[in-house]
Amino acid sequence: MSEFLNRLDAPISPRAYRGRVLHALNAEESCYWQDGGLLVDSEGRIAACNDWAALEKSNRLGGFEVVSLPPNALMVPGFVDLHVHLPQMEVAGCQEANLLSWLERHIFSAEARFADAAHAQAVSRWFFGELLKNGTTTAAVFLTSHNDATRIAFETALALGNRVVMGQNLMDVNAPDALLKPAPQMLAETEAHCEQWHGRDRGRIQYAWMPRFAITSSEALLAGIGQLRQKYPDVYLHTHLSEQLGEIEAVRAQFPWATDYTDVYQRFGLLAPKTILAHGIHLSDDELGRIHVAESALAHCPCSNFFLKSGRFRLLDVLARRLRFGLGSDVGAGPELSMFKVMKDAQFMQADALVSLQSLFYAATLGGARALLQEDRIGNFEPGKEADFLVLDPLGKSCMALPGGEAGSLDAQSVAQNDPEGILSPLVYMGDERLVRATYVRGRNVYGNSGA
Repeated sequence: MSEFLNRLDAPISPRAYRGRVLHALNAEESCYWQDGGLLVDSEGRIAACNDWAALEKSNRLGGFEVVSLPPNALMVPGFVDLHVHLPQMEVAGCQEANLLSWLERHIFSAEARFADAAHAQAVSRWFFGELLKNGTTTAAVFLTSHNDATRIAFETALALGNRVVMGQNLMDVNAPDALLKPAPQMLAETEAHCEQWHGRDRGRIQYAWMPRFAITSSEALLAGIGQLRQKYPDVYLHTHLSEQLGEIEAVRAQFPWATDYTDVYQRFGLLAPKTILAHGIHLSDDELGRIHVAESALAHCPCSNFFLKSGRFRLLDVLARRLRFGLGSDVGAGPELSMFKVMKDAQFMQADALVSLQSLFYAATLGGARALLQEDRIGNFEPGKEADFLVLDPLGKSCMALPGGEAGSLDAQSVAQNDPEGILSPLVYMGDERLVRATYVRGRNVYGNSGA
């Protein structure tokens, strides 16, 4: 992998990418330029983003190599996948009646195979490469409980250029013996990984404490994680919460002293601003309120929720309460990594309401960054942020072109009127990884070719 790492560490030439530009300013508003420019400096940071004529008039282009993208190309920020499982890639699409039986019949055995370092290496290379192919530049990733497999995953993400928040999967009860370790051993191993990996490559690699969920956690393990969170307040915590009713009943039986599922995590000090709670489908108003007060974030995984028949995420309530949240593919309950598909399913999940497409685009980009408290670094094209971006080909040789190669998707009137909703509509409803011509992290091309 050294050739990849050397390429990522090499200095880059300041470049001014010229083409269509679209990025979210907030949950309700996006900015689009038909002839725009994205200026990336030698450190891989955004120097400016504006209409090309305005950049020329302000004399901002001096010292930048101009890269003119193909006529159909569209630049957007890199996607943020707020919840995904690396070891479940090879068993995506395995249907089961409910979450707990799905884990027992398909997932635990797949994760046990990561005791083999060669297997862990092969799947890690595949997984992180596929994220970049799908335009996901940042991902919050669940691993397995294996020590070597955890190290291999970090080495692979570091080498290939992915921006990640991830950690060792912590489990000490209620799962196959091959995946369990005593709480003291788990805590020691995850702390050692944190010391080695958290903050690597100027913060591109971030660590997270990752108790799988309450059911596979003893009180000793949860208490120990709470102590680690106090010791390392800058480290993330990522877990599952209230995905299915059967899961909630099991938690109630295992922790009879808790008032609800959220209370289990709250009692051990696990709710904090850098906490990511995946799913959160069956939360009461009181639970949503406590999560809001704790400033924790929710990861909405609509594709997975459809697949396992888990229920409907309270998206409109979350938007109204202004809770921090983002979108997650949740592979392997989610069948694929494409954040285009995740945005579409988030819309379809709300059967009785129409969600703004700009809200969905925001959730997949800047909203995900804010959920990770990284909005000062990534998420849109504000100057000073790191240049994580995609070059899409929505009108060219892609799944959205007419047989003759003519533009068949982006509404010409929407483009002429600079209407972000009209531009986003075919991307959300028809898009997939075939639209991604190139992926850039910190201004470096880590997948594909922009065609410039």
